[in-house]
Amino acid sequence: HDRRHEEDYFSPQVFKTAAQWLEENQDASQFFLTVESFDPHEPWLVPAHYRKLYSKEEGQEQVKSGYADCTQLGAKMLARTRANYMGSVTQSDRWFGYFFESMRVLGLLDNTIVFFTSDHGHSIGDRNYMGKRGYPSMPEVFEVPLMVRFPGAEHAGTVSDMFVQHHDLTAAVFEALGMSPPDCLDGKPFLSDAISGNMGTRDHVTVGWGSTPTVITRDWWFNAKCDGTGALLYDRSAGDPYAVNVAAQYPDVVR
Repeated sequence: HDRRHEEDYFSPQVFKTAAQWLEENQDASQFFLTVESFDPHEPWLVPAHYRKLYSKEEGQEQVKSGYADCTQLGAKMLARTRANYMGSVTQSDRWFGYFFESMRVLGLLDNTIVFFTSDHGHSIGDRNYMGKRGYPSMPEVFEVPLMVRFPGAEHAGTVSDMFVQHHDLTAAVFEALGMSPPDCLDGKPFLSDAISGNMGTRDHVTVGWGSTPTVITRDWWFNAKCDGTGALLYDRSAGDPYAVNVAAQYPDVVR
């Protein structure tokens, strides 16, 4: 509704406004800016030219997430959904690029650290499900991107496989500023460990999702109801880790 041009969509509006904020505050000696782009998020409404990058087939539209088994959706509608999703990702990426280029033009890439992350992913036909859920939990929803760009692109190309939780980002901001996080903060700094190749202090991460927490270690992916029932345990070293629930075989690990 009321979207005639690409710049009327959510991600262009968000990143253009954020770039404008940078322009208006470019003389500030210090600033902290959080930019939240709702897209890519269902409903995956995009200009047709983005969807056509991934599917030129015309026909019935499908932009919703049913939060249910999607077997009955059919291959054609699933492909249409994925094309719209990928188009939304590409549109968001393009306008994040606009924001990033604005930082370069304003000379901010030499003195600013940028964190890029997401809150969650989405199942779009993975294991015949459409939506996001905490039980059974799966990597396409819970494993999220985290990229950090240091001023002047220092440490460019460094990759780390360490465990990081979202509240560690706050501690990382303190670390980047050369400050110690307050004692009340559970987040743990991770920048220096990632740069040096250390695996950090976490040997697991915990994801809270309603009444169904998930615990992930190097070896295991554990998911259950908060009272301990309905345990799902997956061996992350298996060829298809999430195909078989091995909770009955490893009661000590479950416990």
